[in-house]
Amino acid sequence: MFQPFCEDELRTYLTDKDAYNKILHSIGEVKHMGHLRDDLCMKTTQLARKNIENATQIAELKNQCAIIRTTELAVAEEKFSELEKQGQELASLSPVVLLEKLGDAANIIDEESENLQHLIMSGEIELSDFIQNYKKMRRVYHTRTLLRLAAMASISA
Repeated sequence: MFQPFCEDELRTYLTDKDAYNKILHSIGEVKHMGHLRDDLCMKTTQLARKNIENATQIAELKNQCAIIRTTELAVAEEKFSELEKQGQELASLSPVVLLEKLGDAANIIDEESENLQHLIMSGEIELSDFIQNYKKMRRVYHTRTLLRLAAMASISA
């Protein structure tokens, strides 16, 4: 129960620091607050010690994460570039592109067979060589042309 202080006691508490601290620390709530503060300081110190103990392990784990991240990133980037390259190759194999390439190849062999005709007309090659090469070239030309026509028909169907 609270008892009022007399004037002399109050003067003593105001002038004597030790007396003031003694009366202050005798109050239950202040004692409880002191215990809480001490407990908090102790727990904070324990956590700080634990953090210091774990600092090297944390640094190692961070380094391992960085290494894993960079190696996995390198592998993923390599895989991505490989897949991108495959995608570009597949794009060059679209039906339209393939038909175009087949038509170009047929035109090239057609031009070569025409050049062979000019050579035979000018007498620059023998007839037996002309016949053998010309037949091969025309067979290739017609094969490519027929393949192109068949492919165009199947695409439009």
